[in-house]
Amino acid sequence: MKYRCRHKEGFTIIELTIVMIVIAAILSAVLFAGQSTTDASRVTSALASVKSLQTAAVSFYNNNGGSYSGLSLSTLASGGYLPANFTSGTNQNPWKGNITVAPDSSNANYFDITFTNVPSSAATSLTAAVTKIAQSAPAYTASSQTWTAAF
Repeated sequence: MKYRCRHKEGFTIIELTIVMIVIAAILSAVLFAGQSTTDASRVTSALASVKSLQTAAVSFYNNNGGSYSGLSLSTLASGGYLPANFTSGTNQNPWKGNITVAPDSSNANYFDITFTNVPSSAATSLTAAVTKIAQSAPAYTASSQTWTAAF
């Protein structure tokens, strides 16, 4: 009597399942790391915008007789206080929201920079970075995702 040797062909369902779980774990780790990098780069971009706007507004103040009256993003752009590409197209921040620059409503010696559509995690990071250069602690309204800082 001859016995035939059965050769194992392919993988078992358990082996395939384990491989799929490992691949899913690796992909989720890569996607999570990529997301946090994207968020950090958006906060960095927003901080650069805040610093540019702050410099432009102070120059406007000095050239406007020590007053922020009439301050807006469009006056900063048309007055040459901002680079031409800063306001090209729309006034969007890194989160696709609007940027507003205006005199502070409660103190004529300050001005406000407002970003809309800012997620709360980004607002926390942005607030931590801007607190060092702002006149008062930046405010965040979660319901409207609006971040405002006074300078």
